[in-house]
Amino acid sequence: MVQLPLILALGSALYSLETMSRFSRDTIYRSVHMTQGSRMLQEQLVAMERSVKQFLVLEDPVFLDNYYRNREFFVSALGELLQSVQKNTVLERKLRRLEGYEFDLYTLLLRPGLDNQIKLAASDQFRHLRGLAGQVWHLSLEQVGTTLEQLEERSSQARAQTLTNLAILLPVAILLLIFFIYLIIRPIHQLEEAIRRLGDRNFKDPIEVQGPRDLELLGQALDWLRTRLRMLEAEKQRFMRNISHELKTPLANIHEGAELLDDRVVGELNTEQSEIVHIIASNATKLYQMIEDLIRYSQMQQVEENLRPQVINMAVLVEEVLEEYADRLRINNIRIQSDLKPVEIIGFPMFLRTMVDNLVSNAVKYSPPDSEIRITLYRRMGVLYFEILDQGPGIAPEERKRVFDALYQGSTGRKLGIEGTGLGLAIVNECVIMHRGQVEILDPPDGKGTFFRVSIPLNGVVN
Repeated sequence: MVQLPLILALGSALYSLETMSRFSRDTIYRSVHMTQGSRMLQEQLVAMERSVKQFLVLEDPVFLDNYYRNREFFVSALGELLQSVQKNTVLERKLRRLEGYEFDLYTLLLRPGLDNQIKLAASDQFRHLRGLAGQVWHLSLEQVGTTLEQLEERSSQARAQTLTNLAILLPVAILLLIFFIYLIIRPIHQLEEAIRRLGDRNFKDPIEVQGPRDLELLGQALDWLRTRLRMLEAEKQRFMRNISHELKTPLANIHEGAELLDDRVVGELNTEQSEIVHIIASNATKLYQMIEDLIRYSQMQQVEENLRPQVINMAVLVEEVLEEYADRLRINNIRIQSDLKPVEIIGFPMFLRTMVDNLVSNAVKYSPPDSEIRITLYRRMGVLYFEILDQGPGIAPEERKRVFDALYQGSTGRKLGIEGTGLGLAIVNECVIMHRGQVEILDPPDGKGTFFRVSIPLNGVVN
């Protein structure tokens, strides 16, 4: 439909071009034929006059044959000119007069019994015929000029008509194009918004797409997917609540029993028995902590309905987190070099605090004694940047993407014997995604340590 007006404009232009081409071809052919024909009339009249006078003086039949032959050419050229000129024109009347005068002179010259001197005197009428032929030639030139003017006028009309058609049909095509783009883009934007909401784990709002039938069906399929994801999310949350309740109770009993044994409630323990009790109590504590981290990680993946974003001073939040690590930093003689610009962001305080806490905890955990941790906070182009750089063993480039997966522990931690649940960085990633940001591991400036950079839009949670 968009192309139809353009096709019509192209067809009209081609038709005008073909008409002009045909008219131009006919005009040029007729003009050349008229000028050549009028010129031939003059030439044949001269030849006829010469042959007649030679015959009348010398009485040689050869000259009479030449006259007949030249007259045939003259009559033929005259007939073709009469066919090519328009009716009721001055040129057509001149040709008829020339035809009549020539025929009268022809009958007079061939009349038997008439004296040759009289015929010779009559042959002077060829001068008058040549004059008429000259007038025909000039009129032919004038008609050629008139025809060329008509050709130019028709060319201008065709050009104007083509421009008019384009002026009408081109806006129609543009309007149709805009209309169909709107019909297609609007449902595509609706689909994009629906997919974004699904990516943000917003399964409450139904998905409705208005537009072409195929896109409406795609919207219905996305709404079905939303329903399924909502059911799966609810089942996951229910499973996490049930499993945490079911595991916490026996773990608490195991831990309490181990403490009773360690307190010698049931009697004295030898050295080996005491070590076994310590192992049981320690692993029960680790397992309990892992369950707590799993529950927290699950909570990170779903923003509660009653949770509302707030304006947060990130510099103050980071300083509060660092104060909680003051004792550990002092014990290990780890220095904090911070450059915290005053940056306010709209977000969820609990999750942003968890993000900063886990990154600082990770840096402290892997930093060797007598080292330094650099923390930077600033904003640029409407984006908050939080960077933390330690002087620890670092993360291998091939593991930098996997460390954000749940329950994944890097090879460095295993080699150094640093205990962990493998959920700390996964929780950081979920907190950042919740604010529509990004966390990445960059190459340290001096080639040593781990360099985290978090980038979050200042209004990332505002729709």
